[in-house]
Amino acid sequence: MDAPLPNLPLPVIEREPAFQALFDARLTQMRGLLETAGLDWDTYMLRSDPINNFCRHAAYGDLLYVTSLNDTFRATLLDFGQGADLIAQASDWNMTQADGESLDDLRRRLRERKKGQGGFTDNWYKRYAFAADPLRVADVGITGDAMGGVKVSILSSEGDGVASAELLATVTAALNDPLVRGDNDHIAVVPAVIRVVNVEADVWLLPEAPASELQTAEDRLKAEFAAARRLGWDFTADFVIASLRTSGVRRIVMITPAADDYTRAEPNEAVALGTVKLNFNGRSY
Repeated sequence: MDAPLPNLPLPVIEREPAFQALFDARLTQMRGLLETAGLDWDTYMLRSDPINNFCRHAAYGDLLYVTSLNDTFRATLLDFGQGADLIAQASDWNMTQADGESLDDLRRRLRERKKGQGGFTDNWYKRYAFAADPLRVADVGITGDAMGGVKVSILSSEGDGVASAELLATVTAALNDPLVRGDNDHIAVVPAVIRVVNVEADVWLLPEAPASELQTAEDRLKAEFAAARRLGWDFTADFVIASLRTSGVRRIVMITPAADDYTRAEPNEAVALGTVKLNFNGRSY
């Protein structure tokens, strides 16, 4: 699922200064005011000084103001909005969170809605395919030809990803709405091609790791796989190793897929996780 961009610094409209810089500025300001009034304030560095404490609280207020300003700004951005802020963004586009729909799935639908404003483009059809069933449509792939043929591949959030006949019929009806389908387009909605991959690896645990660590690692692999897979997403051994690397895992040697191997997925294909076999090979540092 789509999540706030993890590898970029948080956007700001006012850079958040260090507290010490704000405090020093407040002290300098207060010293100047008292000096203008003819008062010699020579205890400004003492924590017990009342005016020192006043400046400290004022500096905290300055910091909280800037932080609040930036939080308010981020709440308006699709990739950083959370909770009620993201739901409010969706409402601006006449969208509501479906019962049981996660915020990450709502974010993804909203992104497709924004991109699909141009009319009869790939993103246009993706927008309405996602909206046809927000809970069961996990991903949409669009391919077209010069004769007006539009092939829509649907990845389901249920089972191994194969879309049911009912789901395909629901999406077909949505895309063939006269207000949605282009006059010269011929739309075929099909289930995505599913490529099942099995995972097997030899695993060594740290001496202090509990016996349940292998199950913890397997659960984490399945959770991260479910969150990451999309149409056209290649499945690599590196992904497996990174997902299995819990705090108690010391070493991982891949058997299937091999360490330098990967499963390539075409734009209408998705990977499904088959069997997961983790062989306990002992403990070591």
